[in-house]
Amino acid sequence: MRYVDLAVLRTLTAIVEEQTFARAAGAVHRTQAAVSQQMRKLEEQLGVRLFQRSGRNNEFTPEGMRAADYAKRLLMLHDEMMLALRDEESQHPIRIGAPADLADSVLPAILRRCSQIIGPAPMEIHVGRSPFLLTALREGSIDLTISTRWDQTLSSVVLRTSPVVWISSDGFKLDRDAAVPLVLADEPSIFRKIALDALERTGRKWTERYTSPNLAGIQAAVRAGLGVTARSMEMVGSDMKVLGEHENLPPLGGINFYLYMKPETASQRVQTLFRIMSGQALSGETRPATMFEGMP
Repeated sequence: MRYVDLAVLRTLTAIVEEQTFARAAGAVHRTQAAVSQQMRKLEEQLGVRLFQRSGRNNEFTPEGMRAADYAKRLLMLHDEMMLALRDEESQHPIRIGAPADLADSVLPAILRRCSQIIGPAPMEIHVGRSPFLLTALREGSIDLTISTRWDQTLSSVVLRTSPVVWISSDGFKLDRDAAVPLVLADEPSIFRKIALDALERTGRKWTERYTSPNLAGIQAAVRAGLGVTARSMEMVGSDMKVLGEHENLPPLGGINFYLYMKPETASQRVQTLFRIMSGQALSGETRPATMFEGMP
């Protein structure tokens, strides 16, 4: 029976993630020629074509995409085993940040999965606002964070996309033609920007009724019937309601929740945990055939 080297499978998944052989070579610390040689050898071992020409470039064949999916799952199991069984750094807590919006919804599932992967190792939870969590990550005071902010300087994966909606207390009444009394976070706030941009774009008048530096204050003001706020669907409680077209309010679109890591300062243990969780976040995702430059 033939066996495939895990290092070769890691290169295959890097090609999917990085989109070109050149960038994949950098990700796995090999030359582009070495990556091409690995892929030719893998094709021989599997007995299938992984890539096919398309104009001046190449793309994955259906067999190539299937092989990449199998490779990702095998590597996730391998990395999870190594992380769960290795004692190295096990006494150092994994420090995870998350916005308050997700503390009652997404965060418990994330923590449960982290605990399954790293075993009894300690964890520290930091709940705060997205821009401040990203600052803490860059400064090294946390290891991983969930954030609504996009930052291309950090390693990231989309954990989920949620609709942003107008929220009020259940008994709140809003006249279609009246200025919208807003309950907003102070700067910097992506939800504040989403709300104001939408209102300005449609010409709807508004007034800032209440401002808070944290989610708890926003929730209290909304529940008190002081006004309307724009947040992700996760914030809607049983004593609240979603407003929209009936109140002449514009749609707000959706927002991504990213999982971030700073690879330059992350320990090997944190990098492995991030890689496993990234693979699980992307599992089940349907991808089109991917185009590449510099293929063998």
